[in-house]
Amino acid sequence: MILVTGATNFIGRTVVRQLTAEGHEVCCLVQASQFEQQLPTDVTFSIVAAGLDDISALRQAMQNVTAVIHLTREEEQPDERTLVDHAKGTNNLLKAAQEADVTRFIYLSRLGATAASAYPLFRIKGESEIAVAESGLSYTTFRSAVVYSPEDAFTTRLVMLAKMCPLPLPIPDVGMVRFQPLWVEDLARCIVATVDRDDLIDRMIPLGGPEHFTLEQMIHRVLEAAGMRRHLLHVQIPLMRTGAEALEALLVRSPTPAWWLDLAAAGSATELGTIPKHFGFEPCRFTHCLNYLRQSRPWRRAFIRHVVGR
Repeated sequence: MILVTGATNFIGRTVVRQLTAEGHEVCCLVQASQFEQQLPTDVTFSIVAAGLDDISALRQAMQNVTAVIHLTREEEQPDERTLVDHAKGTNNLLKAAQEADVTRFIYLSRLGATAASAYPLFRIKGESEIAVAESGLSYTTFRSAVVYSPEDAFTTRLVMLAKMCPLPLPIPDVGMVRFQPLWVEDLARCIVATVDRDDLIDRMIPLGGPEHFTLEQMIHRVLEAAGMRRHLLHVQIPLMRTGAEALEALLVRSPTPAWWLDLAAAGSATELGTIPKHFGFEPCRFTHCLNYLRQSRPWRRAFIRHVVGR
């Protein structure tokens, strides 16, 4: 049995589908009842209700579990509170896995993660990486680049903002900082393959797509895929933060969360060829996997629902 946390986000749903397609028995750890409707609906798996803050429930969830894939939900809207909860929850999950003699622990982190980072997103991921490495479990940690899909928090959010902003679109001025966007199906393929790979035990593997982009180049490709043209207005990071803070004060949920700016400033890239080297296949090129952005969608309605917190 493979226990998957974060199965209700776009990465988790893809991982669960691929695991079941490979014949694995899967159990999804669901932390809150309102997220159950976001689980995959086209595959068979079991569900266990347990919060990462409930160590006794996690012990029960570990029955018959041989491997844990720890993804979490915080990729979509991470803030300081959810990130702190993530670190505590990761430690609880590790403790329960140790007590249950789980033989495999796979953790999804981010490129740039380090306990010394000034950015909460990368600092807490880095702290969690240390906890995983020191747990004594047979682990593999993946440091992933920005992941994109029809349900992501980057490409779709960017198009949504561009639809609402007919004037020049402000973007952070981060110069030549590099990004290496990774298609969600390719990330899931790597995660699923690792379950049975003894040669990847006790290793940290960086994962990224087959191309490097600056932020401006990446945004241009997203807008082109959506059939849009916008002039990009480069704005210094401090001014962007001021604007983002103003939006957070005015709206229930900001369309430009603070972690976007942290990610823009830090970048998200590693060496090219990491996936072919470790997994023997070529990941999808960015522009080849963006066809979903051309589909007709109620972008303005999505924007309104997002900012009012629905």
